[in-house]
Amino acid sequence: MTFELPSAPDIRVELALRDQLTREGAPVFYVENSLICSMFGLLCWEAIFQPVRGAFFHRFHRGPADLASPDFEARRRSTLERCLVRLDDGSYHDHVLKTFAAKFGTQSPFVHWHALSEELLEVALKCIQPRDIKLYCRRLLGGMGENCTGLPDLIQFDLQQHNYKMIEVKGPGDRLQDNQRRWLNYCREHELPMEVCRVTWPTGLLAN
Repeated sequence: MTFELPSAPDIRVELALRDQLTREGAPVFYVENSLICSMFGLLCWEAIFQPVRGAFFHRFHRGPADLASPDFEARRRSTLERCLVRLDDGSYHDHVLKTFAAKFGTQSPFVHWHALSEELLEVALKCIQPRDIKLYCRRLLGGMGENCTGLPDLIQFDLQQHNYKMIEVKGPGDRLQDNQRRWLNYCREHELPMEVCRVTWPTGLLAN
């Protein structure tokens, strides 16, 4: 996908594209890594903060000490599976919103409070299918250190069809990073709606 802006933007190119693509019934949000990671963090809060032996040893922990450990998932498997089952039985919607309200502002290694509003969360829960949320969660669990970055800059929602697409934005001269390529490959493999948008502006402006 290629999109030509009418002029060279005086703000970040991701924000300029967000403003250009937004229309009635199809809002666009700049989310980068914040939305998917936050949804995972809220859905699986009880597993992430489960008092596993050695995971918490003082009161000021932002997250479990073994977060980057290869056995992070294995040590919490039953609790994580119980959290993910909510995506199958439909209880995930209310659970995520209740956790958002109850834990708002509490430090978490996944929840980006500064970038997450109740409005955005409500729309995301209506438009991102539970099957997709589970696939995103599975990939995050597959590599906490590397998979929490590289997610696309923008997400556009279709409020009528209850659907969405994620958009990685690249301005002139910008290239995909390795972690972004890995996410794109994963999404193609699992038929998740993610694409790259290469943004340009009128050629004559590049010399100014």
